[in-house]
Formats: sequence, C-alpha cells, structure tokens
Amino acid sequence: MPETAWAPVLIAAGSVIAALAALYLAVLSGRAVGPPELRTETAARGRFTRNALLPLVASGFDRAIFWIFWIVALRILGPERNGEYAFAINLLTYFAALTDFGLGTVLTRDIARRDTDLRPIFGAGLVIRLRLVGLSIPLMVALALIYYATGSVSGATVVTAAVLAAGLVPTAVGQAYASVYGAWERMDRRGLVAAGTSALTVGLGLALLGGGAGVIGLAVAGAVSGLASWLALARPVGFHLLRIRGYGDAQRRALLSSGFPLMLNALLATAFVQLDILILQAMQGTAVVGHYNAAYKFINALNAVPAAVVLAAFPLMARAATDPEILGRWTARTWRVLVSIAVPAGVLLFVHADPLVGTLLGDEFLPFTAEALAILIWFLPFSYLNGTLQYVVISLDRQWWLTPAFLVTTLFNVGANLALVPAFGFHAAAATTIASEVVLLVMLAWVLRRDRVLPRLVGPAIRPALAAAALVLAAWLLRDVPWMLAAVAGLLIYTAVLGLSGGIRMSLRGRRQDA
Repeated sequence: MPETAWAPVLIAAGSVIAALAALYLAVLSGRAVGPPELRTETAARGRFTRNALLPLVASGFDRAIFWIFWIVALRILGPERNGEYAFAINLLTYFAALTDFGLGTVLTRDIARRDTDLRPIFGAGLVIRLRLVGLSIPLMVALALIYYATGSVSGATVVTAAVLAAGLVPTAVGQAYASVYGAWERMDRRGLVAAGTSALTVGLGLALLGGGAGVIGLAVAGAVSGLASWLALARPVGFHLLRIRGYGDAQRRALLSSGFPLMLNALLATAFVQLDILILQAMQGTAVVGHYNAAYKFINALNAVPAAVVLAAFPLMARAATDPEILGRWTARTWRVLVSIAVPAGVLLFVHADPLVGTLLGDEFLPFTAEALAILIWFLPFSYLNGTLQYVVISLDRQWWLTPAFLVTTLFNVGANLALVPAFGFHAAAATTIASEVVLLVMLAWVLRRDRVLPRLVGPAIRPALAAAALVLAAWLLRDVPWMLAAVAGLLIYTAVLGLSGGIRMSLRGRRQDA
C-alpha cells in the first residue's frame, strides 16, 4: 500500500475517528461510579456476568478496530519497520511491569476486602508508581541506546522508545485509578474506557501514519491515548485522590512488601513470554522480529479475553479465599469460559494460518509470519489456564510462591532460546514459548496441590474438547473450500456442538455446584 496515495484518506479517516473517540471518552467520564451496594450471592453472580460479558464485548470492539488498524499499518510499515516498533514496545512491557509494581492487583484485593477511605492507600501507591516512573524513563532510553550503539536498532527505534517511555507517566496514574474500578467490580466501565482509548489510539495512529510519521507517530498516538485514558478513569472517581501528601512511610512499606513479589512475577512473566524478541533482535535482526511480532498480534488480540474474564472474577475470588468450596466454584466458572474460547481459536488459527496472514497482511509476511502463528497459537490454552491459577494463588495471599515458579520458567525459556534460536530461528522461539507455559503450569499445580482447585478444572474442559473434535473433523472435510467459508462453517459447528452439550449455558451462568 503506497503511503503517498493513501495519505489523504488515512489523515481524514484518522482525524474523524480520533475526534469521535475523544468525545465518547469525555461523555463517559461524566458518569460517576461507586462501590457495590449488595453483597449477596445472587448479586455477586450478576456482577460477575456483567463484568465478564460487557468487557468482552468492549474488548471485541477493541480488538476488531485494532486489527483493521494493524492490517493497514503493517502493509505500510512492512516487516522491517514493524520490527523497529516491536522492539521499542517490547522494552516498554518490562518497564510497565516495573512501574505498576503489582500495586494494581494489591489495591484491587485490599479495597475489595475493606470499605475504607481510599485516599491513604491510593496516595501511597501513587507515590511509589511515580517514583518508579522517574527511574524507568532514563533506564529504558539507555537500554535502547545500548542496542543502537551495537548496530542492532536504528535511530528511529531509539526515538520511538523515548516517546513510549514518556507515556509511562499518564499510564501509571491511570493504572492507579483502574485498580479502584476493579475493587468496586466496575470492570464494565473500565472496559468501555479501554474501548474508547483504543479507538483514539487507532484514529491518531492512522492520521500520523498518513502524515508520514512512521513508527514514531505510532508511539506518539499511544502516549496521547494514555493521557486520555487516565482522565476518563479519574474523573468519575474523583481527582481529589491525586492529593497524595501526608501518607506515611509505613503504608508505603506495606504496599511495597505486598507488591514486590507481584512486580517480580510480572517481570518474570513478561520475560519468559517476550524475552525472545530481544534474543531474536540480537541474533536474527529486525526483519525477523517484524515477522514474529506480526504473528503475536493475532495472539495479543485473543489475550484480551482472560484480561476481561479473570479480572471480573478476581474480587470474588479474593472474598472467597477462606472458603475453598466457593473459591473452587469461581475458579471453575472462570476456566469454563476461557477454555470454551481458547480451544476453537487454536484449531482455526492453526489450520488457516497461511491464508489468513496472506489475506490480511499481504504476501510480504509469508511464509514466516504464518509459520510462527501456527506454532504460537497453541500457547493460548495454557496461557489462559495459567492466568486463572495465578489469580487463585494471589487470592490466597501466596503471591510469594509465584516468584520461584516464574523464575524457573524464565530460566528455562532463556536457556532454551539461547540454545535453539541460533540454529532454528523464530520456530524455536515459538516452540519455547509453548514449552514455557507448560513448565509454569506444572509449578502452579504444585503450589495449589492441597487446595482442591485443580480437580475442578477437568470437568469444564470436557465439552469444549468434544466440540473441538467436531471442529477438527469439519476442517478436514472442508479443506478444499475457501478458507473464510471453511472457518465460519467450522466455528458454527463448534458452537452448535458446544450449545447442544450445554456448554454455552454453563459458561454464561455457571452452576450451583461446578464439576
């Protein structure tokens, strides 16, 4: 897609989308939110359904517009320049985990358990975040400069990393407010804000790409959207929480103590999933990183699902930590929803990886992006399950146990990548990602071996597995049919089998007693 020919269209379309998204966020920010009033089982189940389904719908919109955006953006950028942006974003993920410091989860858990004044705990957490941001920005730029000095990345990549690093400031404040929404079981509102923020990012990104800003323009779009997201989250709760003076060192020390293992776990989790980008960059170059990252965009779209479902269940898990029966019930309900989505996604993207990539991204991304996708997609079911179990561990106040689990997994991942990537390239990186999730699952199973949670996870997977078998058969029978028709037909067959077996009803409503 020539940039000059499409520039006026991109600028006009992007400007309109950005303006509408900004207006939407402004209207949404005018509606106040508050903590839940009813704490009965029936009310909790209703909020869980709302907080899982509405963010899923919002995330579906979010992923859809991002996919349209990236189809356009990748055709403009190509593998090489996409690799530049992918490297800068990869750096950002590590420092985002550092600046959050696990405080989003800690504050959500603690506020959900107690109806107390938000200001002391919010203010103490915000002070920690902002101090970490002040440390992270120069470190992130310095790391990008080290790669630049060795000739591994371009100057544009360094500038992109610097812009993204500056965006950590509004992101940190927005995350502080987001934890309040989680504790108040208002993930539906948070999902709506995220959808508007995504639309703003897409609009600004299209306009800046049309104007020739390239990967630096994408970074600017992300930073501006982060500021808009913070404002949209903060106004309904109140800007008064930003008055952070007067909160003592004791409260900050308590938050640091609780958050440190979660931060360390998040860094290790980020490392074992994304450290392969840094290794591929050094050993294989920017173009390979661009192909590999393009495949990951399919995975990232599907990763919006557990972010909605698990976070909706987390406050309920936290309250049920002292009751193994209720905790196991919510864990099973959460896993039932996730496995019902992960299984068909794995089959469809494996079978149709090559025509899917060729149709959406263009022949320039074949065959390497399709090959990476066909391998990487099988990491999804393990990732969904591990994401659920991690929050069970946190609900039980055992977050310190996650640290050795992630450490072992990260060491395995780094060792396997360093040993195999020089010989097998991105194929080894993709396979190592799957193997790392399996290692983490074994570690989490060991941590929860005495809590009667794991046996409950077998039953919810049976119906999706049977429906997936029907999907595999349909894919084989329809192998000569155009891939889009075959994919739609297969998905309909999967849904019908899952529905006839009762799996859809159980995923949406749960049961009084979960198997």
